[in-house]
This record gives sequence, structure tokens and C-alpha cells, in this order.
Amino acid sequence: MFSAHKPMTRTQMLALCIALLLGLGLAGWWDAQQRTGEALRTDTLRLHIRADSDSVLDQTCKLAVRDAVLDLADRLCRDAGSAAGARAVVAAHLPDFQLAARNVLARLGASGPVRVSLVNMYFGTTRYQDFALPAGRYDAVRVDIGQPGTYGRNWWCVLYPGLCSAACGGYDDPAETDLVCGQYILRFRAGALWQQLTAPRSDDPLLVLP
Repeated sequence: MFSAHKPMTRTQMLALCIALLLGLGLAGWWDAQQRTGEALRTDTLRLHIRADSDSVLDQTCKLAVRDAVLDLADRLCRDAGSAAGARAVVAAHLPDFQLAARNVLARLGASGPVRVSLVNMYFGTTRYQDFALPAGRYDAVRVDIGQPGTYGRNWWCVLYPGLCSAACGGYDDPAETDLVCGQYILRFRAGALWQQLTAPRSDDPLLVLP
């Protein structure tokens, strides 16, 4: 014997069509947010400075090194034109960043190694005064002061586009600017949460000075 399925009513067919359209729309929205997030991370170059410890002297040294690095980055990268251009400039001038940091430490009477590198690393969601960057992996200039394994409170900001507080509004793509400078809304949360769940945490050194 054969069992016959009852045909769907018009109401059921309409509900199914709406569900399919919503599913397709949500999938398209999700893909668009992930593409925007990926483009944003590609178009951003960050700065990460790690102090030798949490002592007053080492934290003071960290901030002095920060100021010197930002001043040098401003002079080198202001005409870079793109994140790729900024990365190329930074890669060519890593010894200059290292020298600037060492000179600052010498003036403060501090000793110890300084390691400067270009890395691809994971950052958690970071909120600044006028903008926010979602979690994910970004390329960054990292300045390590002191011996590995004993680092104190670190400091991070944006080298490109703009310099720190100037990053808001510095992206060519309006969608990226809106994601960074807008409110902490669903699409920001969705992209940040996905990166928090899936992005590897290990650092990927791109260029390291001895």
C-alpha cells in the first residue's frame, strides 16, 4: 500500500517560503559581515608594546618608548597610502624602531634587551575613546622590552590608518568605517564573537630583528 502525503496548505507554503527567504537573507548578511571584518583586519596595522614588568620604572619606560615609536611611525607612515604600504615601510625600518626604543631606555638609565618584530597576532575586542576594533587577528608592530616571560602590562594602539585616535574615519571602505566608528551593534558583536571562537591565539612572526 502507498501512503499519500497531504498537500501543504497555502498558509504552510507561505510560511516555508518566508523561512527560506529569511535563511538566505541571514546567510548573505553573515557573509557580508565576515567579509567586512576580514577587510578591516587586512586594512589595519596595530602597535603592541610589552613592558619588562609592572614596576613603576618599567611602566614609565614603556610609555616613553611608546611616544618615541608613535613619533617615528607618524613620520614614516603618514604618506603610506594603504595598510600594505605602511607594512612595507615598517618592515624596512624595524631597526629604526629598535634604535629609537633603545635610545629612550638609555636616557632613562634602563638596561635590558629590546626586541622589535612584525607579527600577525590575535587581539581581543578593543574599545578606544572614539572607535572600537572587533576581535581577530591583525598585523602589528611589536616592541618587547626586557626578557620574555616576565612582561608586565602591555599597551596597544593603531599605527594605520591614522595614528591611534585618528583611526576613526580613516578607512576607504565606508562599511569598514561604519563597523569601527558606529555603535556596538549586532553586526559588530557577530563578527567579534565569531573571531573569539575561531581565531587561533598563537603569534605568527612575519619579520623579527635579532
